[in-house]
Amino acid sequence: MNHTFFWLPICAIAVIAAAVLAFLASPGAVCICCVVALLSLIMAYRAAAMPMRAIRTGMDLLRSQDFASRLCHIGQKDADEVVDLYNTVITNIKSERLKNLEQENFLARIVEVSPMGIAICSLDGEIERTNPSFDRLSSPALMAALASLPDNGQSTIRPEASQVLRCSRLSFMDRGFRRPFFLVERLTDEIMKAETDIFNKIVRTMGHEVNNTLGGVVSVLETLAVINSGDPEISAAIGSCRKSCLNLGDFVKGYSDVVKLPDPDLSPVDLNEFVTGAMPFLSEMCPGNITLSADLCPGNATVMIDSMLIHRVVVNAVKNAVESIGDRPGIIIISTGPASLVITDNGKGISEADAQRIFTPFFSTKHADRGLGLMLISDILRRHHADFSLTTGSDCLTRMSISFANR
Repeated sequence: MNHTFFWLPICAIAVIAAAVLAFLASPGAVCICCVVALLSLIMAYRAAAMPMRAIRTGMDLLRSQDFASRLCHIGQKDADEVVDLYNTVITNIKSERLKNLEQENFLARIVEVSPMGIAICSLDGEIERTNPSFDRLSSPALMAALASLPDNGQSTIRPEASQVLRCSRLSFMDRGFRRPFFLVERLTDEIMKAETDIFNKIVRTMGHEVNNTLGGVVSVLETLAVINSGDPEISAAIGSCRKSCLNLGDFVKGYSDVVKLPDPDLSPVDLNEFVTGAMPFLSEMCPGNITLSADLCPGNATVMIDSMLIHRVVVNAVKNAVESIGDRPGIIIISTGPASLVITDNGKGISEADAQRIFTPFFSTKHADRGLGLMLISDILRRHHADFSLTTGSDCLTRMSISFANR
């Protein structure tokens, strides 16, 4: 701003003083001096008022958060300098605000489509916003695990037998305060692949060594049986040993069959027709104390599956249910949904701890089959990218629930 505003009042005062002195000499000079003083005061007012008016207008625009409007020059140098300064500031504010909005929208989009579950909390620690991935993974077990996490803490949980999650509690600065948020990462595929790789390696090594050894032992036992065919006691002992060797071979073969499981050949299959066609075979598996029934959903229930592999899943699930029921009266119900199968039984049930480990390799609540049936089920369903669980509810009914994603 120039010095007009400061010099004009001084000039007006000087003119007024000159008018007083001139009054003593000539009255006509007084009028001229008064006019000059008045003009000087008007110019001083304009020099001060116009910049103030521009500042006031800019303040009103800022107060209303109008960052699109700009002030125009009014032809007064001091006021125009204020206008230029305001327009520059507003342009910078608008640019910075637009940049922040674009970044915020970009981050919101990433959070929205992220496969990792994200939950943002309030300053009090209560979850107030989640993304779709978090909503899909959410469960009472997950929420309990998140509530127990300390700041910057991390833990791995199995809320379901077919699901492994890594949970993290982190924070970011928001208006000078630490605001917590949760990250939930699904590790199911990586964990299951690692477990399967270890299992396959063990089975291949075990199968190779056992089969090579059993081949020689069985051959020797058969030769001894021929040599001692005249002695009933020795023949019986040799026969028992040979049978034990063959049973061990079948046991190892069961594991090998799981390792050699083929990839699914997917095709459209109506679950209602699939269950109806399997009922005669499944009924033969159930003794007289067990009632087997089907609860078919109305309408379309077509999914993309390998019917032969899913048939093995249902057969093993029903077999486990039959063994769980035992000799007491029991029921087994096979229910269908638009893209789901549920096999319900009233057997002994599964504890919460066992439910989280039931599908892991080499884990079994029954030592007779070493968990081969459930291992087979889990491997087939994972190859179908299906969600599944085996739990016992508060109604004491055990449910094998299968949801197919590829409808």
